[in-house]
Parts: sequence; structure tokens; C-alpha cells
Amino acid sequence: MGALLLLDVLVQFFIIGAAVFTIYSEASNGTAAQKALDDSGFYFLAHAVNGATLAVLIVLMVGFSFGARYPWRTTGLTALLFLLLAIQSVLAHTGIPLVSALHVINGLIILGLTGALTRSNWAFGARPVQPVAAQPAATVAG
Repeated sequence: MGALLLLDVLVQFFIIGAAVFTIYSEASNGTAAQKALDDSGFYFLAHAVNGATLAVLIVLMVGFSFGARYPWRTTGLTALLFLLLAIQSVLAHTGIPLVSALHVINGLIILGLTGALTRSNWAFGARPVQPVAAQPAATVAG
């Protein structure tokens, strides 16, 4: 599930990149700015919808962290992802460009934290080795 969350965060960056480069491509071809924005609208909508998907995945991950009895540090950092995502939504709608630009920085923090948690705990982390039960020694009947 952690790898899925990480993949979804990467998809989020891809989608917004597609929006930006749609605008850039059309503007550089002499297209009016409004038409370029209109043509990229699908990507902006997909970015918003995928953000809601991220919220659901993060809430599930917090629940799984409790259920799997991960250390409190891991569960707390997973909950921090939800807080960062809430901040992400606020930053996107401030109406102040220099403050809204922090949306990108916060997104990178979310990506980094998700990657670190996935690597260390959720998907690729070291698993405790389960001890093998000792087998009784074979007896020789004689």
C-alpha cells in the first residue's frame, strides 16, 4: 500500500507537469493565454481529483499503521502526511502567488516523506526475522 501511495504522489507531479507544459506549448505557438489555460483544464481537474485520492490513501495508511502496530514514530509520520496534505490544499487556494508557490515545496516534502516511509517501513523496510521453532531430535529406537 505504501508503494501505491508513493506512485500516486509521483502521478500527481506528472499530471501537473502535463498541465504546465500544455500551457507552455500552446503559448509558445502563439495561442491566446486563455485558450492555453482552457486546454490544460483537464489536467488541473485531474490533479485536484487525484489530490482527493491521496487523502483517502493517507487515511488508510494511518489506519494500517495502527493496525499493523508500527512504532509510534512511523504512525505519527504517516499522520503528518495527512496534515501536510491539508496544508497543500490551503496553499493552492490562498490567492497570493508567492504563498501559493509554497504548494510546490510542500509537495516535494510530501514526496520525500512518503518515499522515506515507504523505503524504511511500508514496502522495502527490513522485516524482523521470525525464529524457526526447534524440531525435536530424532530418537533411535533400539
